[in-house]
Amino acid sequence: MTAQNSYSDIDYELLMKIQQGAMSYQYRGVPLQKNPFDLALYLWLLEQTRPQTLIEIGAYQGGSAIWFSDQARLLELDLKVFSIDLNVPATVTGPSVNFLQGDARELGTVLPSSFMNAVKRPLMVVEDSSHMSGTTAAVLEFFDPWLRSGEYIVIEDGILSDMRVEELYDGGPLRAIEQFLEKRGDRYEIVRSLCDYFGRNVTWNVNGYLRRL
Repeated sequence: MTAQNSYSDIDYELLMKIQQGAMSYQYRGVPLQKNPFDLALYLWLLEQTRPQTLIEIGAYQGGSAIWFSDQARLLELDLKVFSIDLNVPATVTGPSVNFLQGDARELGTVLPSSFMNAVKRPLMVVEDSSHMSGTTAAVLEFFDPWLRSGEYIVIEDGILSDMRVEELYDGGPLRAIEQFLEKRGDRYEIVRSLCDYFGRNVTWNVNGYLRRL
């Protein structure tokens, strides 16, 4: 049985087993650390929205940036990936992936107006940094004035609430999403067709596929 206060249809025991596999998953020999549900959803999203720029907040060792770039190439997308982290990974990449050093709470330093005005559209943003509520809030606030109608910002790891560890992250991404939508909900929608594609929030990005209206 799924707990009554659960956001996802995945029960706790199964969730933690899937998480164990996701945390050990690699792509081209580099840690990717994504679950199969979101890999499928991201692929669908790339195909449907056909972004030309993807900005990822939180690079870790670079596996997801490489994966996004490779999938885009298979879909014949002209996609540039910019992945930002406090520590730039040493992973070797091709010309379509750029790792930038920066702080998720101070994105204006690494992504100044000159950069944001020049990026090719459509834009897609993936927030996968520290998962602290305040950090996610800062990322949402930064990109809000830059996102255009139909573009997506994906907030990862709201599933921490179902993992029962959200208080370690000051409420985690879900708290940031809920507070942000209280202020700006008329400008965004939670895309339920993605969040609930495999079942109610059968995704690690719980209520986190956000589309600018």
